[in-house]
Amino acid sequence: MASQPLETPGASAYYDSETRIVHITYRGYLTSEASSVVYAWLKKLVEEVGEENIYGEIFDFRPVLEFMPDNLMDARKKARGLNLRMELLFPVAMVVKDFYQEEILRGPMQNVPENTRKRIVRSPEEARAFFEEWHARHHEEA
Repeated sequence: MASQPLETPGASAYYDSETRIVHITYRGYLTSEASSVVYAWLKKLVEEVGEENIYGEIFDFRPVLEFMPDNLMDARKKARGLNLRMELLFPVAMVVKDFYQEEILRGPMQNVPENTRKRIVRSPEEARAFFEEWHARHHEEA
């Protein structure tokens, strides 16, 4: 059951039903295997709770020691596949600890100014502020 927390050696994840925020934390040497497990869990979660019941996703990369070469492109493919199957209508924040992590994530995760649904942030608090801003703007446009 995806609404149950996920705990693996390389990642943990849970859905907070009160805030409706998905929290994912990667740690150690981030491999494509860890990303695959997380994206499978996310897919089940979205199917289970419904994307309308997800306010945002926080991917916390701060405990990552190294991004393994196989991970970034694989994670991008899995994210794109999930986006193609479902019209995800919630923002995604990627919490990084430094400029190095920010630069690693910017390209492969398509974190560019044109993609307003994703943002690199420095803390969970900044992620929540981004979610509020995104939802306010999104609802104005709707």
